Amino acid sequence: MARDPILVVLFLRGGADGLALVSPTSDPDFIAARPEALRVLREGDKAGRVIRQDVADVDFRFHPGLAPLADLYDAGDLSLIHAAGLPEATRSHFDAEARIERGLFGSSLPPGDPSGWIGRWLQAVQPGGQMPALAVGAMRPASLLGAQAAVAEALGDLMLAQGNWLSPALRARLISGFGDHGPLARPLADLIGLSDIIGGRLWSESAGDLKPYVPAEAYPENNPLSQPLMTVAQTIKEDLGLRVATVDAQGWDTHVGQTWQFDGLTSGLAQAVMAFWRDLGPLQQDVSVVLMSEFGRRLRSNTGGGTDHGRGNVMMVLGPQSKGGRMVGAWPGLSSEALEEGADLAVVTDYRAVLAELLTGHMRFSDPGIVFPGYTPAPLGLWG
Repeated sequence: MARDPILVVLFLRGGADGLALVSPTSDPDFIAARPEALRVLREGDKAGRVIRQDVADVDFRFHPGLAPLADLYDAGDLSLIHAAGLPEATRSHFDAEARIERGLFGSSLPPGDPSGWIGRWLQAVQPGGQMPALAVGAMRPASLLGAQAAVAEALGDLMLAQGNWLSPALRARLISGFGDHGPLARPLADLIGLSDIIGGRLWSESAGDLKPYVPAEAYPENNPLSQPLMTVAQTIKEDLGLRVATVDAQGWDTHVGQTWQFDGLTSGLAQAVMAFWRDLGPLQQDVSVVLMSEFGRRLRSNTGGGTDHGRGNVMMVLGPQSKGGRMVGAWPGLSSEALEEGADLAVVTDYRAVLAELLTGHMRFSDPGIVFPGYTPAPLGLWG
């Protein structure tokens, strides 16, 4: 039986340096603005894999640490959208994350509306199942605000640990106290259903322990993304009705000593994503993953061997449903006149355009205007 499509949003918290993730290696302005340590090179140990894209001989390349993602790109499963980001400039982490996850700007921002873009999608779709949404991270992201459907929150492996389901006494009390009436009826029914599944399907009475999850692909050890992505994979395989999952990847705020941080961040990201993708096996056909960050970094490096908050960034979309192996969208260049405020890669693709095509193309949602009020995206061609 065909499953409903699933979207996984992997958010690189801290403002990942998109110009180092996917570098315009031969661009003379890029070469002049940064030392070799903060660029992907064309030769030697720092040489990156070539992206099959002809953009004015810029020669875009993946960071060497992203070699597994380069494999997915070459296989036609990964698309890149560079110079993407917020339509409004801000270099505050808190402000940028809130704006991206709310997805409301200017006149489209209703007074007092606390909803996020995923929350509005959940309200519109009203998906069935006990776990339509899963948030893996330190807290529920703002993108899920306003969701009326049940949202499970997993901190590491906490969601699937012993005791995370309702005791029989509490379950009976909730049913008798609320029944089928009132605004809490639906969320309580979802909670009880999810509790029954976790307590019944994932717990072994004979062993007195949680049934071990055995992934199809070994995840990298000592990698902070392994357990969160494994939790998402297990939830998908258990067929709990998951439609959207959010995962946070921390540590991308590289003001000082970027070189030694970035190599570990990129390799850790790519290895964990590849393990997750292989773990899904044939279920890849049902899943799309979008990688994004709140903003990019400045073109010019700073005196601390790092880069400061910028604007345009690279987004990545993983999934066999789209036309992968391509770099989609316009590239503005890095000349002085092309930079935003003379310092930053300009934003030429609104990040909402990418998410809107994921909703219409992969998630089969007909009206992205409900999710992003007041915004009509220009087609990017990720699908068809």
